[in-house]
Amino acid sequence: MINKFILATINIFNTLILLALISVSCSNNELKKCNTNIIPLPKEMIIENGTFELNKSIFIKYDDLFEVEGEFLERILSDQFKLDDGQNGKVISLKKVNNYIKEGYQLKVNRNDVLIEASSREGIFYGIQTLIQLMELNKHENNIVLPTCKINDLPSFKHRGMLLDCCRHFFDKKVIKKYINLLAQYKMNKLHWHLTEDQGWRIEIDKYPKLTTIGSQRKDSSGSYGGYYTKEDIKEIVDYAKNKHIEVIPEIEFPGHSQAAIAAYPQLSCTGKPIDVATEWGVFKDIYCAGNDSVFTFMEDVLGEVIKLFPSSFIHIGGDEAPKTRWENCPKCQKRMLEENLNDEHELQSYFIKRIEKYLNSRGKTLIGWDEILEGGLAKNAVVQSWRGMNGGIEAAKHGNKVIMSPTSHAYFDYSIKSTDLKQVYHFDPIPTELDSIQKQLVLGGECNLWSEHIPDEKKLDEMVFPRMLAMSEVLWSYPKERNYDAFLARADNHTHLLRSYGVNVGLDAFPCQISTFKDTSNKAQISIHPGRKDLQFKYQWGMDSLMLHMDSSLNMPINRSGLLKIQATKDNNLYGETVQQEIQLHKGLFNKVSYSSNYSSYYQANGESSLTDGQLGSLDFRDGDWQGFWDTKIDLTIDLEREIPFDSLIVHFYQYINSWIFSPIEISFNVSNDSINWTNLGIVKNEENISKRGKLIDKISINNSSKKPYRYINLVATPLKVIPDWHEAAGNSTWLFIDEIIVR
Repeated sequence: MINKFILATINIFNTLILLALISVSCSNNELKKCNTNIIPLPKEMIIENGTFELNKSIFIKYDDLFEVEGEFLERILSDQFKLDDGQNGKVISLKKVNNYIKEGYQLKVNRNDVLIEASSREGIFYGIQTLIQLMELNKHENNIVLPTCKINDLPSFKHRGMLLDCCRHFFDKKVIKKYINLLAQYKMNKLHWHLTEDQGWRIEIDKYPKLTTIGSQRKDSSGSYGGYYTKEDIKEIVDYAKNKHIEVIPEIEFPGHSQAAIAAYPQLSCTGKPIDVATEWGVFKDIYCAGNDSVFTFMEDVLGEVIKLFPSSFIHIGGDEAPKTRWENCPKCQKRMLEENLNDEHELQSYFIKRIEKYLNSRGKTLIGWDEILEGGLAKNAVVQSWRGMNGGIEAAKHGNKVIMSPTSHAYFDYSIKSTDLKQVYHFDPIPTELDSIQKQLVLGGECNLWSEHIPDEKKLDEMVFPRMLAMSEVLWSYPKERNYDAFLARADNHTHLLRSYGVNVGLDAFPCQISTFKDTSNKAQISIHPGRKDLQFKYQWGMDSLMLHMDSSLNMPINRSGLLKIQATKDNNLYGETVQQEIQLHKGLFNKVSYSSNYSSYYQANGESSLTDGQLGSLDFRDGDWQGFWDTKIDLTIDLEREIPFDSLIVHFYQYINSWIFSPIEISFNVSNDSINWTNLGIVKNEENISKRGKLIDKISINNSSKKPYRYINLVATPLKVIPDWHEAAGNSTWLFIDEIIVR
């Protein structure tokens, strides 16, 4: 046993940020009621009467196994206190006890000592993290006070991770280390490091130097943008993470998202033609050639160097969003399919992944891939990371494969707070009810994912990750029966203040307000404003009307015209979020029932069957909750106006952003009827001229009712592009249709 004697002379005027996670002052009789503000919530916590006061000296001792963790605790204390040698103080002990699971621990805070017990270094480390969170600054005395307590704790999932994309935008070593510290603070244990993409190759490979000399740089409006991590950088980061008990899992993408590598070595593609590192976001048709044996040599060479850098048992290979257009027209790929008796290009991708998996397994590594690796046949030992909802994970678990859950609905932190707020993250359950008891054991855990297309700097990164990562840490560590959102939110508020004191640019926990429309009992249209939090004030502007108010509940107000509603929230006299804007359109079809003959996507439901007649128009952000998406299908729907109504025209809004495979329809047919049996065609609008336009746009399609006849039923059929055209980077794939409102004038 190693004994460390530390005399800590406390200066109350020192900044005690690291230690003062909570600032609760209560008498001994009230200690049981104290909120300890621990995140993630421990499995069992008993608050007792009494306090442990850190006001004189501290004696730290630890078993040999925990030397690294003991020194870590010393550094934390020494950063804040003046230290001297001595042994006259209270004791903090780190003790090895064999009857705990690997990451579990017990923490006991008594009046005169603190004891952390665990069977592993990981358990002791997490116990220390909890101890740090327990420390509070007494507001009335010159000391730090801990409530006497007993905590028994262990995680619910083995895999608790965060993906950080450093390819679309590059983050230097300091940022990576900062996030390793933050992950460790909240008991997350995996950093999924996305290192290769269409827009940049970020890892040094000795055998292929052009991957970084060419593949790490792209041209943008200001010149050249890029960067990469040297092998020394990576070793430094991996070692740094190891001491924080975080496993760094590298992601090397194939066969798709590989344009940066092909820009460096064109012979890796099916065409062999020179291309540039991608400068836009999206999916691109130039991918690794599956019929070229030199590609597999390249991949094994690259992965061989990656394996030497990363001790992780996992290597993530991506496997997502790989267009097959080039393979379909490549003689080498077609020959490979014939030789291997493969039925289609999906099976060719499966062949590709299985071949690489065999190599990784031979090197003692397990392959992780996104849920697209299910297509064409799943590799035997692969771990599936499910991102397109939970279905991929469910299917993989039923195959007997292990699973990591990170669905866009709850785990994509690059999505705005409007679509995925703190509450939604907190209610994420990685275990699908569709799995049986044995299959549920195959769910390793989950990850929050941060893709950096729209994250240009550290400030924006912080804003998107926090406070949502606090919720994800509790989802992956604590048990569902222990979780309560309101209690969590109170704890999260304290952590928000702490994180900001560290220099973390914490974002919003909730969208300032939600706006909806409805028809009252008098059939009059009303707007309802729902506050995102009850501690906000709002200034709303509707035309010339303006008012400042505090809302504890929803505010309803009648509307008799179309217009733009603007709402600015404030909290503690400071702006809370940006101004919320919602365009409202009154029209003759408002609130009427819509019947669907085609199904909208579960990912983009908007307000369900009421979306297209609710008067709320979408913005240029297709994830704003007002756009309804249809994947690989036409839009076929009918509005029942309930009675025959004369109208002048029909106006429909479609969204287009071709980088995300969202195209305006090529044709829209408008039909009317009074009995829903006999239909009259008002006209067909051809719309092919807009489908090649770049950027985000709202396509407004209209048709006149030249006869002025009244009709009860209105039918709309919007025909999509069958597949993305050849000129597009994702040629050959299916397309999206997005619609927000059918306006009857």
